[in-house]
Amino acid sequence: MASKNIQWHPGFYAGMELDLRGNELEFEKEFQLTKGPLSIDLLIIRKLNDAPIENDIGSFFRRHNIVEFKSPDDQLTIDVFYKTQAYAALYKSNGERVDAIPAEQVTVTLVRDTYPRNMFSCLKQREITAEAVMPGIYYLSGPMLFETQVVVTSELPEGTHPSLKLLSRKVRKADIEAFIRAVDSYLDSGDQQRADAVLEVSTSANEGTYSALYDEEGRRMSEALMRIMKKDIDLKVAEGRAEGEAKGRAEGGLEGSIRTLWELVNDHLIDIDVASARVNMSVTEFKERAEALMAEKPAEYKP
Repeated sequence: MASKNIQWHPGFYAGMELDLRGNELEFEKEFQLTKGPLSIDLLIIRKLNDAPIENDIGSFFRRHNIVEFKSPDDQLTIDVFYKTQAYAALYKSNGERVDAIPAEQVTVTLVRDTYPRNMFSCLKQREITAEAVMPGIYYLSGPMLFETQVVVTSELPEGTHPSLKLLSRKVRKADIEAFIRAVDSYLDSGDQQRADAVLEVSTSANEGTYSALYDEEGRRMSEALMRIMKKDIDLKVAEGRAEGEAKGRAEGGLEGSIRTLWELVNDHLIDIDVASARVNMSVTEFKERAEALMAEKPAEYKP
């Protein structure tokens, strides 16, 4: 099956903001280095205070932090390493005055879901070594312009950094569940929108894994996952309504529509007030009619 052309970066931007939420940081996406089309994937500015960053990835940050993300469809190579060092050098040189941005206040972070074996091998030949400070996070040391870390999201400990671990073509059920638990705690609408962006990318890349989250009937998803998969739910509702209208016309108009809408209500795809409004009934009237109809011919309307 041909690989989908998935736009990974919007999900990564959202994932980084979710992963580092609660810290005093500013995020600038695709920061323009020059007047031309040369830009950094993500620039993270640490605000002027001494508050520690409570995050395994963010604890590495200084004042100015260049972040480069490579999707599962791209390679993290030795050339990417040097490109990001060059980006950081250009950024440092663009201060408002000479040495306005001290080199020691600039860091580089490279992010990908799999271990960059070839890049690390090439770096070692240049006397740059990678030290695993924790599973999935490597600090580089050697002749470099700027302090650099490499984040391998698939190696991060289970239950940590779920918004980044979902940006993979091999997402695990445990990571999805960790993400759902995290999203349930988000109250800010901006965080909810970022979660939608992460999930949109992840579901596109892992359709089989997400389909397996349906229960044994193959029809219902966990309520928590349904809440954050708004776009997918809206699509299912639209399809359900279209199916209901088609069945209604084929099976006697109103009765067919009531039967199908009742099935959607029972599958938790739409609320009962939405279903009753669709057929211009009160909730009580709709429920009574639906239960009576389903009692007449229950076997014919099992999916």
